[in-house]
Order: sequence, then C-alpha cells, then structure tokens
Amino acid sequence: MTLRTLSLACAAVAFSGLLTACAKAEEAASGEAAPAGASAPAAAGQQAAASSRRGPPPLSAYIGKPPFEEVQGVSFFKHPLVRAAIQASGIDRDLQKAIVYDDTVVGVVTPTRGRLLVSGYDPVGAGSTNWSILLVADGSKAAVCYSTGVVPDQQGADWYLDGDKVFTLYQPCPSEEGDMESLSNWPIGPIPG
Repeated sequence: MTLRTLSLACAAVAFSGLLTACAKAEEAASGEAAPAGASAPAAAGQQAAASSRRGPPPLSAYIGKPPFEEVQGVSFFKHPLVRAAIQASGIDRDLQKAIVYDDTVVGVVTPTRGRLLVSGYDPVGAGSTNWSILLVADGSKAAVCYSTGVVPDQQGADWYLDGDKVFTLYQPCPSEEGDMESLSNWPIGPIPG
C-alpha cells in the first residue's frame, strides 16, 4: 500500500475515531516510495499528521493575544482545555455561545495570580452586557462571569463554577488585573467574602 493510498483511506475513516491509528500507520509507511508527482501532497499530509500528534499549545502561549488569534492553528477559545473548562463551569450553553462565538469586543488573555483572564462585552449595549473567563493556568477549571447590567441587590454579575452559579457580585465582570482585588486568587483559593 502506498502512502497516498493509505492517506486516502485514513481520510475516509477519520470521523470514526481511527485517526490516531491512521496517523501511526502513515508514519510507519512514510518510508515507502510515493508515486511520481505525489511527493508534495504526501509531505503535506505527513506535516498535518505530525502537527495533530503534537497537540494544542500550552495555555501560556496565548498570553497577550486576543482569544480568537490562533497559536499553532488553535485559538484560545477552541483549545480543548478551555472549551472543557467553560462547559464544566455550568454557565448556560447559549451564554457560552455568546461569549466565544458572537461579535463581542474582547481583550487579550492576561495572567493574574496563577490564572488567565479574558473578558469582553457586547458593543450594542455599551458594555452593560459583559463577561469574563477566569481560567486556572493549567486549564483544570474555569470560573465564568456573565452580566447583563448591574443594579444593586437586583441584578449583577453572576459567577459560575463546577456546574453551578456560585455567587453574584454587584459590579461588572472583571476586565483587567485591577478589577481582580475582590476575587483574591479564586477559583484556586476559596470563594471570596
């Protein structure tokens, strides 16, 4: 079996969960002579397979970058650790989509006390609808804040962690290091207050 034939077979089964086995088989078969004229596609396939085996970059690679900017072909919002942590936070799926897919204005990924902070707001509401993700630097969990405006004792910024809304603060979601004082080192440490 030639490398080209093997690559085509692997492409056909990629969605059935056999991609890892195919990548290993392609690597093992890469010593075979490829047909004339097939060397460029085969090299591209080998490069793509090698890239997929490397996995996503460390989360620290996104510091100082907007969350939609790609590092090694993966944006912060599409990074598997970030996606899993946001989903595990417990924030409603529609709000997750509003944060990571809608046309919100976003800041850059910022380090703060062993965590990564990224925030944004909806420009239509002049910033009253805003959000933040406070991700433990190793990607193990994320606290997600979402607010549609702040009215003391009525409406505030709701914080989600480990599948539940854990508290509400009557101030906008944090957008920079200076906004983090009231949170101390949460969610690494205890809930503030």
